Amino acid sequence: MTGPGSLAELREREYLCRQETGALRARIYAGPAAARSSGLLAELSRQEALLGELSAQRARVESERDEQAEEVRGRLSTGLEVDVRLRMSHVPTAICHLFDPARRPLVSVHVANAKGLETRRIRVTSYVDGYSARAVDTVELDDGDEQTIDQFPTMFPAKVRTVTELTAATLNVLVEDLDGRPEFHTTRVVRLLARTTAPLAVVDPSTQALTDLSGYLGAFVTPNAAEVMSFVRTAAAHHPGERLEGYQASPEQVEPQVRAVVAALRENGLRYVNSVTAFSPDDGGLRQRVRLPRESLADRQANCVDATVLLASLLEAISLSPAIVVVPGHALLGWETWRLSDEWRYLETDVLASATFEEARAEGERLVAQYRPPDPAVNDPFRLRRWPLRVLRAAHGVTPME
Repeated sequence: MTGPGSLAELREREYLCRQETGALRARIYAGPAAARSSGLLAELSRQEALLGELSAQRARVESERDEQAEEVRGRLSTGLEVDVRLRMSHVPTAICHLFDPARRPLVSVHVANAKGLETRRIRVTSYVDGYSARAVDTVELDDGDEQTIDQFPTMFPAKVRTVTELTAATLNVLVEDLDGRPEFHTTRVVRLLARTTAPLAVVDPSTQALTDLSGYLGAFVTPNAAEVMSFVRTAAAHHPGERLEGYQASPEQVEPQVRAVVAALRENGLRYVNSVTAFSPDDGGLRQRVRLPRESLADRQANCVDATVLLASLLEAISLSPAIVVVPGHALLGWETWRLSDEWRYLETDVLASATFEEARAEGERLVAQYRPPDPAVNDPFRLRRWPLRVLRAAHGVTPME
């Protein structure tokens, strides 16, 4: 399926499938947990798998089309080939300071000394007008050499804090021969996501594939925030021993600490506010507005993601090992039963105000069982993803936003 008609057909099938999937998600997650039958969850799992297959097919066809239409600049005029590829059309301003350009570039610039007559010293510069510093790399290309430079210009914190709505900006890419003549200058439109946006995934325009960013929800987990630390002291009063000590006691003492935290949130009047995560191809990403834990504590309301990062913050603050668990359209909490055991329990966070702790835990376990297990080798947005905070902090450098 490589013709224009086939691509249009694929896009239409994907669009319709996405609508059906979104409606099913809303039906399941917007209603009471008691209405989530195994049959409905199994149907959603099948629907998510179908959507994943259609998205992958469409991405492959679009990638093949773009490669055929690709224009290489400078081959005949200067002998320096330049190919600029935007890698992230939507910039998640809340967490982009955590990105390693080698793994999460904003732009990739491929340069090649096509004529191969002499060594060329090349400088590649990129920046977002008004919002970033300049990213600069200098390379030497011998006869026939080529190299790809990945860059993500450092965003100015004071400027991105002002981004409260989806905002268009201009990315500049400049390639210069250090002997003195500009070789190539182009611009691309990028869209800056609001600071309150949780980036679950973004589209890589060079491949049309979704890049999973759900692990960066760990940045919204803020165990050291003053409001979180203060609430931990409140939660301690709900523990039989009036102390929250992490993994210092015994495995049997872990779950009572989680219960104490949940009981304190109930007493505080935390209420669930529905907000099903949605995807639109026009948006270029999968995302949801997220309150920081201190905001959820102050407002006494939370959606599933808000409640998950709030609970994860409280558990991390008492030295337990929480995890953010993401399934398509939803998030819930996990915690490790003992230090480094890699054994997990789960809690459905959107029923905390209406169900017992046992019911919320059973619902979480049932929901997780419906999805394919996490696989670090597979970048599949329709697979269950479990992100232990200890792994995000140590291995991925995902630090708290505050």
